[in-house]
Amino acid sequence: MIVITTPLGAAGLLAVVYLGFLFANLSRRLSAVTKMADHHRWFQVANGLVALAAMSQVVRGTAALAPQLTLPILLESWFALLSFHIPLAMGVTLDLVLVWYHWGWILKEKVE
Repeated sequence: MIVITTPLGAAGLLAVVYLGFLFANLSRRLSAVTKMADHHRWFQVANGLVALAAMSQVVRGTAALAPQLTLPILLESWFALLSFHIPLAMGVTLDLVLVWYHWGWILKEKVE
């Protein structure tokens, strides 16, 4: 079953990268209209970190499918922490902070 589900992790992370590009484009347009500070370059940093996590997921998934043919370092837990978990957490957190900065006013609006 691991062979079937291994590519799905990277596909899900690539969907998060696509959402990051979508948020970056919408936030850039909103910033141009409302004359807000331009922070859309930070979306690229966040998307790069999530893309790094996706590449790490592919490499680690391939290593898990054929452990006898891979470098032993790829199967270590600290490698997963440094190449997958930390970049993913940093990228998604940065995306969340930037989206909240640009679009948080929607939650503050009151309907009369």
